[in-house]
Amino acid sequence: MAINTEQMTVAPLRRTTDPSPTIWLKRLIDSGTLYIPQNLNPTQFATLQAITLLLSHSGSYYAASRLDATLVTSAASAPPDAPAPPIAFDYRLGLDEIEIITRTRTNYSFTELPSELQDAVLSLIASRDLTSRKLDLAHWLEDLHYQTLELAA
Repeated sequence: MAINTEQMTVAPLRRTTDPSPTIWLKRLIDSGTLYIPQNLNPTQFATLQAITLLLSHSGSYYAASRLDATLVTSAASAPPDAPAPPIAFDYRLGLDEIEIITRTRTNYSFTELPSELQDAVLSLIASRDLTSRKLDLAHWLEDLHYQTLELAA
């Protein structure tokens, strides 16, 4: 068998370029895979997400983003000259207080703790063994639990 090399043509290589990282990020946001918090800062949202995962049933991974979106909707429905609804402020304050308590007691952020320790911290808050001067955290956690179950359904 002979190979005829005279008839061979080589097609030039076509170089494809990957889309820029901003295009990938936009695609993730548009598809709902990546959620950018609208009413909470990233640390607060990460803490909220960790708590909602502990409080809700399995498979309700998006409860934190739904809750954040609810807070944004509440703020948007208020008259323009009225202050932001207190619920948004309370959520920010509660999440900050949990972060302060865990950093003070463990030297770690709430989100850096293993889920067993996160659960223990929430149990201590629910039993009023860990408290805050700025907010009734046990009541706040009870309200969050109710909201999380409502949004996860």
